[in-house]
Order: sequence, then structure tokens, then C-alpha cells
Amino acid sequence: MTSRKTETETTDFTVHGVTTETTETTDVAVHEVTRVPMVGTELFDMSDQMEGIEVRLPQIRIAHQAQMFIFPDGKKVETFRGVILDMNKANAYWAESFEESGGGTPPTCSSLDGLAPEPGSEDIQSSSCLTCPQNKFGSNKKGKACKNMKRIHVLIDGSMMPFRLTVPPSNLKAVDLYVSLLTSQGIPYQLIETEFSLRVAQNKEGVEYSELHLRNCGQAPMIQSAEDAQKMKSLVAQWKGVMRGEMITQNEI
Repeated sequence: MTSRKTETETTDFTVHGVTTETTETTDVAVHEVTRVPMVGTELFDMSDQMEGIEVRLPQIRIAHQAQMFIFPDGKKVETFRGVILDMNKANAYWAESFEESGGGTPPTCSSLDGLAPEPGSEDIQSSSCLTCPQNKFGSNKKGKACKNMKRIHVLIDGSMMPFRLTVPPSNLKAVDLYVSLLTSQGIPYQLIETEFSLRVAQNKEGVEYSELHLRNCGQAPMIQSAEDAQKMKSLVAQWKGVMRGEMITQNEI
């Protein structure tokens, strides 16, 4: 479900001794995850439902030409909000281009930590991502043959599992700047609500792309006490193996 709403809010929040007051008016398209109420759901342990199932986190994609986010249900929105649970570097190299392969193929070589290739890669290019020839500027016409990405995992209100937003190389600095700013204020990103939006930008060749913008919206609504913060920390630990363990696919980028 997608709704558009105008908000005027003043937020007073304190995290790690830093108190901030913000007053803002926004007109945003917000993606809401709607769960249909059902009788008897409290009788079942949802973790049992996933036994024997290979978990696939729902993927949020970026439509660069339209400056929109595309959710798994096909809805397109300009903006969405959620709590970032975790983020990590990831690298992927395809020997064949998207045009040659037709898409949907796994990377020739990939890394889920940005440091070393996965042992199960089809054709490992180097023992270290730092020294890999495919990870050097000039290894293809546009820069690097290996795509340096960042996977951001976001818990959206109404969802029981995190969504994944894979950030392309052109937007890595925006994420690093946002996290650096929060860290300088002593604010863990897991305790605040972050707004994701896109703006038009151009690369050196004059090609337009969607530039990611992240905004601190204050204390996350579900974090009202130290106990809530501890639950959030436990949730991050519960999902970390899945968030950092899923292999990269061409449909992710």
C-alpha cells in the first residue's frame, strides 16, 4: 500500500546523551507494509514456518531514470522510512555483461564482505578483493569491472523481516557520510528512523542517475525504552546471518 501524506512534526529525542529537536514539514510518498489480520496467528511460532526454507529477503530496487524505489509487490514510491538493522560491503564481478547473459545469472566472482571472494564463486579472480585486478580503476571503461556495493537492511513498519536495498557504487559516499555523521553524534542507526529518498544527479559523462539521500527522522517509534533497544539489538543478531549470508544475484543490482 502506498500513501501520500503531509507531515508537520517536532521531535525531541535523546540518544547517548545527544538531544536534538527537529521541526519539519514534508510531503512524501510512504510505502506501508500491510498485514491482513488473521485469527489464530498467535498460536504459531513463525520461526517454525521457515524450517527447511531458504530465506530470501525482499529486495527494494532503484529505478534510476524515474528516481523511484520499487518494492517487491511492484509498488513505486519516491520515499520510504524504516530502521536500518545492518549494512555491509559486497562485491560482484560478471565476466559477461547483462546484455550478453540476459540477466538473472550469478556473479562470476563475488564477495559478501568486500574483502575476500566467496569460496563457492564460479571463477575466483583473486585471493583478496584489495589486490584483485577486476577491482582496480580502469579494469573496464566506466571504472571498475567489479561492482563495489553496499547492502542496507531495513525494517519497515508492518514487516516481520528486513528488506534489502543494495546501493550501487555511485551512492556509496552518501551512505558513508550519513553513518559517519550519526557516529560522530554517538547515535546508532539501529535506534533511529531513517528516511530514504532519491534526487537527480549526473556522473562525469553527463549520464543522469538517482542519488540516494538519507535523513535522520529521530528516535524510531518502536524504541521507547532501554528494553526496546535491547530487543532491537537481539533482532539484529537474529537476522545477521541471513542479512550477510545471501549470495548476490544479477537481479539485485
